[in-house]
Amino acid sequence: MPRFTYSEVVDQAARALFARHKVSVSDRYGKCIAPGYVVDEGRDGQVRVSHRTPETDLLDDNRMSDDDMAAERREMVDAYAQTLEAAGWTVARRGPHARKPYLLASRRP
Repeated sequence: MPRFTYSEVVDQAARALFARHKVSVSDRYGKCIAPGYVVDEGRDGQVRVSHRTPETDLLDDNRMSDDDMAAERREMVDAYAQTLEAAGWTVARRGPHARKPYLLASRRP
């Protein structure tokens, strides 16, 4: 079972995002079952924010393409950045054109 440790900076970022976005939901085994944001603790008081989606059913003929999923992740990470910046965070975008972009954010002094 994963061990939970409280982080004030993660809590603050998650609360800022929760006001406008959905959090990613996982089952009891850690498998993503609903898309949304994920906030992890980073170095030096930073947080890492990314967009997580459930695994694709490869047998589904109507599944999203890999390119469409990457575009959705980029769009959502950009929306998370705007929300955090409006809430007083400094945001650095990482891999803005990558398949799995993420943010590094820290509270402004």
